[in-house]
Amino acid sequence: MKILEINTTNNSYPILIGTNVLDKLNDKIIGYDKILLLSNKNVGKLYKDIILNNITDKEVFYFEIEDGECYKSIDTCMKIYDFIIDNLFTRNSLILCLGGGVICDLGGYIAATYMRGIDFIQIPTSLLAQVDASIGGKVAINHSKGKNLIGAFKQPKAVFINIDFLSTLSDIDFKSGMGEVIKHSLIDSTDEYYNFLLENYRSILNKDSNSLISMVEKSCKIKKSIVEIDEFETGVRALLNLGHTYGHCLETMFGYKNISHGEAISKGIIFEALISEKLGLINSAFIKKLYNIFELFYIDCNPIKLLEEPMLTILKKDKKNLSSNINFILFHGKKLENNSVSIDIILDVNKNIKNHYVKAVIDIGTNSCRLFIAVVERKDNELIIERKLLKMLEITKLGEGVNKTHTLSNEAIGRTVSVLKKFYEISVEMGVTEIKAFATSATRDSKNKDEFISLVKKEAHIDITCISGDLEAKLSFSGSVSIFNENILIIDIGGGSTEFILGKNKEIHFLKSFNIGAVRATEKFFKNENYSDENIELCIEWIKANLSELSDFYKLNFKLVGVAGTVTTNVSVLEKMEVYDTNKVHLYELQKQDIKNNLNLFLSKTLEERKKIKGLEPKRADVIIAGNIILLTIMNILKKDSITISESDNLEGGMIYENLSLHC
Repeated sequence: MKILEINTTNNSYPILIGTNVLDKLNDKIIGYDKILLLSNKNVGKLYKDIILNNITDKEVFYFEIEDGECYKSIDTCMKIYDFIIDNLFTRNSLILCLGGGVICDLGGYIAATYMRGIDFIQIPTSLLAQVDASIGGKVAINHSKGKNLIGAFKQPKAVFINIDFLSTLSDIDFKSGMGEVIKHSLIDSTDEYYNFLLENYRSILNKDSNSLISMVEKSCKIKKSIVEIDEFETGVRALLNLGHTYGHCLETMFGYKNISHGEAISKGIIFEALISEKLGLINSAFIKKLYNIFELFYIDCNPIKLLEEPMLTILKKDKKNLSSNINFILFHGKKLENNSVSIDIILDVNKNIKNHYVKAVIDIGTNSCRLFIAVVERKDNELIIERKLLKMLEITKLGEGVNKTHTLSNEAIGRTVSVLKKFYEISVEMGVTEIKAFATSATRDSKNKDEFISLVKKEAHIDITCISGDLEAKLSFSGSVSIFNENILIIDIGGGSTEFILGKNKEIHFLKSFNIGAVRATEKFFKNENYSDENIELCIEWIKANLSELSDFYKLNFKLVGVAGTVTTNVSVLEKMEVYDTNKVHLYELQKQDIKNNLNLFLSKTLEERKKIKGLEPKRADVIIAGNIILLTIMNILKKDSITISESDNLEGGMIYENLSLHC
């Protein structure tokens, strides 16, 4: 066991590092009347009982939150305050923070503010928390406009670092912690810690206990030496913010999701190195050295080009700023300094990030509009999706009545423009530098499509490309093809048309868009909710007649794959999803009998009753019956008893398709 003692102006406390440190926990909780054990659901189920078994003769209350940076919020605080107030916690009570950086920050903030301050002990379970968040007394919660904007300085009574906790850490969380470790090695200008990481990277990646203990101890010593000199961050402690200005900006723009803290900080370190190079403080060889250490631990440290205005808005709100310029920790050779950087320099560095940027794709369909935001990478003259950030769907019914009038109604246009304005605003907030929007059959079939497209450009600042059914099919194929190695037949049942794409890898053998769709069928056969047996049979015969070209496809060898609303809705209904879970839907094996059961369920209810079915989007309730009839008829034609659901469709295809590239 390693023991370090941190001595601050008002307090001193031990950091215990090893594999049996929890044996000493009882020694540190003597004299407290009540104890709150605070954790999250993921950590709690693993380690709650271990902590409780190490506590004797104490009244312990347990409070658990959801896992994620977005829960480090004032709303979560209020729930915890309610809990400890209801259980009569006093100034002589104690909080044990069992978890990663979120729990360490959140629990410390609760301790700092409840009754103007009570004691707390950190029991960090992630590498990030063990080397950083649990040490030094900076505690905080997030605001929607910035990370850690609401906080305090409050030192813990002790820190218990159990290295064994790291054995259950995911690769993502371990790499997140290594981002902070590498940061510490760069603060050490002697290169001793940096060289230790180079020499021991294999054993560290293999989570060898002795190597991890040495590594965590070295990081804690570096942080201890800085905190003891500058507890309240008025000087040298600011160096610990290396990478954090840009890193926190990324976390804020991405809604505290889809990027780990350590990875964001790693990107921030490179961003600050690029500023340093721009100012002539380091050379390209030094930046290459930085890339090498991150790559050694499989950490993506490439900065991401962001939309300038929202990026600057967040950077200016960073709590580290003291002037109209923006403060960054910059490299001056091997040494670090806190510098004020002009806006022009920041924007120039951002502008010159060429191969990683945030992009949005919008699919304007007959029944719905969908938004997909992702980080893309340009590699070998091709675009690849590096990181999925957000998917949204809004029912707009743009194609309502188009089959008869061949005209988009003013009401439908109004609904759609309103949603597209919302999508644009979200895209801007998330730093999107490029928007690609395409409209499909409803717009394609309308006489007033040019007026609609012009209005969207004027009101929502989005350029729309009206694409053919064949191109829509190609986009769906491009989105799904990377997932499957075998021959696949993709079906995409839309509101006005259904696309079929047969192929393998990047080679398409058959591609066609047919004028059958859930909205089109509903308007043609099922007016006023008349789902009689006769109307259903007429609809089936209509589908078969339109798809006669596929009558011999059952003889081919392929995997049937479904994308978009009809197939995904069947899964969400089967699984009774309160909140749509894309991970649960993706690659789901949907059986024909399940689809039949869902159809019978839908037919047994009125429209208003269908809107209340768990897992069925209420605004889709009027077209889902026709969608299921189309799906079942297709499966009967192809003689397939199941269909694999893919969440990678024309949105993913559009993300990597160059020719539709449009800008904010």
